[in-house]
Amino acid sequence: MQIRRATEADAEAMGRLWDEFTVETTYTPYPGAPFEPTLLTAHLALVAEEDGEPLGSVYANVSSPHFGFVFGLYTRPEVRGRGVARALMRAIAEALHEQGREHVVLSVDTPNAGARAFYERLGFVDAARTLRVDVKDLLR
Repeated sequence: MQIRRATEADAEAMGRLWDEFTVETTYTPYPGAPFEPTLLTAHLALVAEEDGEPLGSVYANVSSPHFGFVFGLYTRPEVRGRGVARALMRAIAEALHEQGREHVVLSVDTPNAGARAFYERLGFVDAARTLRVDVKDLLR
């Protein structure tokens, strides 16, 4: 397995991974965001491959000089349990460290128990909450 920085040439493959991720991990009552090729240029984007086939991907928003906000970590179901997600997280942490960032921050949907358990095994701790309400409920 090889992990490398994704480029604009990877847009089609990264878009497919993003679409698979969105279908599998959207727990909100609104749809997940569609893939935008700018994800590859505006953020740090990594892809894991084996024999030229994409196995998974991860992104980090690097707008803060202190931390990278990781999002979109996804591995194809058939490669789960092989350490691909762990390797992607290590690679993104290495890239963030090289850029001088001290922390990795991410958000995970509450119902996504598998992802929450994975991040806890990596050492992540609950540090913030994202709350949601329907607009109509606030207008009552």
